[in-house]
Amino acid sequence: MTAIEVPDLRVDELRLRPPTERDIARIAAVCQDPEIQRWTRVPSPYGEEDARAFVRLAAEALEEGRGAHLVVVRDDDQVLAAAGLGIDRRDLSGQVGYWVAPDARRQAIAVRSTRRLLQWAFKELALAYVELICAAENPGSNAVARALGFTLEGVAAEAMLLRFDDGSERRGDVHRYGIRPRELT
Repeated sequence: MTAIEVPDLRVDELRLRPPTERDIARIAAVCQDPEIQRWTRVPSPYGEEDARAFVRLAAEALEEGRGAHLVVVRDDDQVLAAAGLGIDRRDLSGQVGYWVAPDARRQAIAVRSTRRLLQWAFKELALAYVELICAAENPGSNAVARALGFTLEGVAAEAMLLRFDDGSERRGDVHRYGIRPRELT
């Protein structure tokens, strides 16, 4: 596989870049957020070793050409969000995911950064299809999917383990969305 070179990906005041060692403390702090732990598949509890593993995974995915897992920053270079893309080169398809730090929510960061990531993936990586999977009960992620032009293609019953602040867990339905280059808004 060919390594992926991430160009200077910017949208408005946001920049998408690979995570580095200097981001570990911030990523660990952000991923302890109960909402991120509820709606994503990050480990719970989430610590600096988990963040270090994410930084390694991101570097390996780029090197091996199987993904672009990026962080979103402004000029101060503090991590605000993550937008990641796993890639299947054989099918020219991918799966996108994202999270946003609690102090950066309600600024359309997920929409803007994920749109920029998808623009690049469709044009430069020649992907023909990208999937987005999110909890049916997660209003934020479902709104992001719709804002980007994703089509709801199906529901997988009880396909995701949801975690709650009190330590309880239960299974929830998953929305499976898809998008092709012409559909991105």
